[in-house]
Amino acid sequence: MNSAAPHLRSLLVLSAPILLAAACGGGGGGGATTGTLSGQLLVPSSSAAVLADDAEAVIAADAQRRMVGGEVVVWLEPGQSPPDLTADGLDLLRAPGGPIAVYQARDAMDRSSLHEGAAVADSKEAATCRAARAAEGKTGIRCASPNWILQATFSPNDTHFDKQWHYPQINLPQAWDITRGSSSVIVAVLDTGIKAAHPDFDATRFVSGFDMISNPATARDGSGRDFDPEDEGDLATPQGSSFHGTHVAGTIGANSNNSAGVAGVDHNCKLMIVRVLGQGGGTTSDIADGILYAARLTNGSGQLPTQRADIVNMSLGAPGLNTVLQQACDAAAAAGCLLVAAAGNDNTSDPGSPAAFDSVLSVGAVDLVRARAPYSNFSSTVDLWAPGGDMTADRNGDGFPDGVLSCGADDSGNFFFNFENGTSMASPHVAGVAALVKARSPSLTAAQIRSVLLNNTQAGTSLPNSGRVLDALAAVQAAGTAATGPFLVATPTSVDFGASSTQATVALENRGTSSPGNLVFQSVSFSPAAPWLATLTSNDTAGDNIDIDHIQFTADRTGLANGVHQTVATLNYLNGATPFSVAVSFRVQVGSSATSTDTVFVLLVDPDTFETVFQTETTALSAFAFGFGGVTPGQYLLAAGTDRNNDNDISDAAELFGVFPSLDQLLVLDVAAGEVISDLDFALEEQSSVSSAGARGGRVFRRLR
Repeated sequence: MNSAAPHLRSLLVLSAPILLAAACGGGGGGGATTGTLSGQLLVPSSSAAVLADDAEAVIAADAQRRMVGGEVVVWLEPGQSPPDLTADGLDLLRAPGGPIAVYQARDAMDRSSLHEGAAVADSKEAATCRAARAAEGKTGIRCASPNWILQATFSPNDTHFDKQWHYPQINLPQAWDITRGSSSVIVAVLDTGIKAAHPDFDATRFVSGFDMISNPATARDGSGRDFDPEDEGDLATPQGSSFHGTHVAGTIGANSNNSAGVAGVDHNCKLMIVRVLGQGGGTTSDIADGILYAARLTNGSGQLPTQRADIVNMSLGAPGLNTVLQQACDAAAAAGCLLVAAAGNDNTSDPGSPAAFDSVLSVGAVDLVRARAPYSNFSSTVDLWAPGGDMTADRNGDGFPDGVLSCGADDSGNFFFNFENGTSMASPHVAGVAALVKARSPSLTAAQIRSVLLNNTQAGTSLPNSGRVLDALAAVQAAGTAATGPFLVATPTSVDFGASSTQATVALENRGTSSPGNLVFQSVSFSPAAPWLATLTSNDTAGDNIDIDHIQFTADRTGLANGVHQTVATLNYLNGATPFSVAVSFRVQVGSSATSTDTVFVLLVDPDTFETVFQTETTALSAFAFGFGGVTPGQYLLAAGTDRNNDNDISDAAELFGVFPSLDQLLVLDVAAGEVISDLDFALEEQSSVSSAGARGGRVFRRLR
């Protein structure tokens, strides 16, 4: 037993029909999490090398594509000299000092550059693509590519973009290399209104909105319905107003790449602000009329916008099914709007309005590791999950809570940027990506955009009802027909070993549709240097389009001081692929050992409600052995801890606490009738006020009395 981190081990209860047992084994499992960083990386201006058959479609679709016309770069097999390709119209231009050689395509030199007005099929660029494909099939050549001129990939220069971990989580930066939105797409924001003077909003991004609040007292503006959707404050908390709509609108469309503030999901869409929530909330009639207004349908105000919204975001809701709101949503959907709504923050499986309606895309919230946020509703009507954050946690160790960062304001007229969490924060991520999809393919209907979003997702972490998480890159790629990529995508996008795990694996995938052959792994580099971190690469899938599809990180805490140790691992590929950054961190934390008088409570916990279902006890005197008998078949989390202050909470500060397989990964166990599960070894760590909240995502584990 480690004196700082006791391990629970097996105690077989053979008389029980169903048994969960733990045996002393090799420590906790991998502590992979998702996260934060996207650096300044080099890629072709929009996508990488293309096959000749793709040249016309791709080059025509991308007027900013640049290459050195006529030049083909090849990567030679080990020990191979540059082959003679003169019969194929390729002359050796630069002999290699290493594995890279450059050839000149004679056919390309007889043609004009596309950018000088030549037809695509007859252009120098298309001829170069054809020559690269021909070279790639020759003996001794591993891969070939046009000699693309690389640029820094688009990464917004907004001051606080590095704190918007929620964008890399949904592969949004890669999607921005395909589209950053269109001013022809309108997103309506039905909320508390907006502080339009916030410096991270661009006035040119707004179309005419409306204040639909009919009660002047609730509106706090001295008047009823009018064309001014300015948020006058809702006095929602003792500390002041929420300015909720400003935060939501910022996620959808804050002014981006302006060297200040934060980035929005869509950089170009128009925002239609419809104020429906005031002091104390909003009435059914005001919200229903707001929905109809956004859809340019007859409503109680007697007013209509010049053009209806394409997407309507509703970060609002209430328990139960409101039939009046349902009629309004159904009518707006029939008029061509895609309606997106927050599932609710009551940690319940009960459906609510308007998210639960069939005509609305319901959005639940996930935290930094793509697990259900502890507050998020989880009704079977939830269609999609997106980053909502968790303000009780700092799982990436950046010193800030894991909330969603966006635009904020206060009642004194100050403007700033603040972290918030909730399904209200998740919904605008979906609305913003929907706008990108519409920009990518303007002819798509609302129903088709919904289908693209739902059919092009990524896996979550044990989400209810086999839920899936928003994937901006996959959705934007699916919306278009022109080839894209290659795009290197890592899952997860960051690794947090916590205080006990030592190994984690990141899966790599080439999401591009135009890569000529495998992406070839070149190197991994670290900034800052990380001698405590080792890597091992592997390829497990034959015939895929990437030569290294897994990278295993192994951390060594030997001799390191207490605290959080962090680095950024950059995975470098050839063939024009975007290098990819993975944030890696772990804690060195020496806590107190369990004493012979400490009782450790071992719990089986419902993964949806986090209520304890079964409980047993163990101590140091029994070498922390434990077992369960008579367990009802189902799904459970396995957790354990002390309760030294006898407050019923085994996961608060100063307690020893752990989950299987580690504090950084909550794994759901499926227990079948008659099944015996063993070898569930895991460690306990003493919790601090930060680590206890971060390790369990703010969830409280309570023992049975």
